[in-house]
Order: sequence, then structure tokens, then C-alpha cells
Amino acid sequence: MRTTSAPDGKALIAAVVARPYAVGMRILAAVDRSEYSEIVLEHALDQFVRGPDNGGELHVLTVVANDAEVEPARRELDRIVSEGLDAFGVSGHAVVLHVRRGRVAPAIAALAAELAVDLLVIGRFYHHAPVESTSDVVLAIAECPTLVVGIEGHVLEPQCMACREVRRETNGEQLFCADHANQRMPELVTRLPSSTSLGSRLW
Repeated sequence: MRTTSAPDGKALIAAVVARPYAVGMRILAAVDRSEYSEIVLEHALDQFVRGPDNGGELHVLTVVANDAEVEPARRELDRIVSEGLDAFGVSGHAVVLHVRRGRVAPAIAALAAELAVDLLVIGRFYHHAPVESTSDVVLAIAECPTLVVGIEGHVLEPQCMACREVRRETNGEQLFCADHANQRMPELVTRLPSSTSLGSRLW
């Protein structure tokens, strides 16, 4: 796994390469290295492996307060991500680890913007009103699609390889295999107008 960090608080990010239609998603998961980090990473990995196999990117970020925390945070992040990749059976995929210093919410939003991510995955596991949670602040300032993960919510199912193959073969026009097509929002495609540019009724 590649890692990035910068003493001045700015990540060392490679130039964004233009991607053709229907390549894999560029996903950023932001974790705090708490006991909830694995849950956030699990959802990010679930989205990552559902995409096409040609060009998806998974980035994982943690934010620290000072220089002394950088290396311990990097080691812990590497452990969490390695275990997650093994659990999903995708240990051969490249993942970029980012360690940034500074305020958590602005750092998350800044990296998401610099990477031009297709999806940001963050956690919301506790909230003490009237103080805004970190996830609330991220949602207010991030300008990308964001998945907020909590303790309760959608239960992830094991990956259906037939569904993945159908999505790959149809370039995303068909989302589910014959066994699952009638269980997953059957009117999703028909309720939306046809696209004149991409040829997909979903987008």
C-alpha cells in the first residue's frame, strides 16, 4: 500500500488522471482508528468491490493532531486496512493510505476535493447535542457524494459474484443477476428518463 503525509499539513497527491466512463469508483474512507473504524472501512470496501475491475481506487485517511502521532497512526491504519482487504478477499488491490495533521473535518473535505472522489465514506457513531459532530461538519463543507455510516442501518450482504459479472458485462446497464433482480428496487431504472448522452436509463 502507498502512503502519503506532509509535514505542512498538505497531502502529497499525484495528479488526477482523467478516467473514461464506467471505470471503477474513486472512494475515500475517513477513519479515526477507534473501534468503529472497521465498520466505516467495511462499507467503503463493499462499495469498492461492487464496481468494475478496471481502475477503481480506494483511499483511506486518518487525521492526527501532531507530528508525534504520524507514524503510530500510519502503522495502525496499515493494520486496519490490511485486515479489511483480507476479509473481503481483495488483498491484491492497491490502496493509498493518507495521514494528515490538522482539524479533522476540514482535512477530510480537503483531501476529498483534491482527489475528486466519487464517494466519501465517514462514520457517525455518537452525537452530543447541541455540539456539531465531525460528520455534520464534513457534510456541510464537502462537495462530493457522502455515505455516513452508523451503528444501525443497512446490513451488508455477501457479494453476489453473478451480480458483479452482470454489471461488468452490461457496463452498468443491468445491476443485478436474475436471482436478485426482483428484490432490489425493481422500478429504479424504469422510473427515470432515458439519457441521450450515455445511453443508460439509470444515469
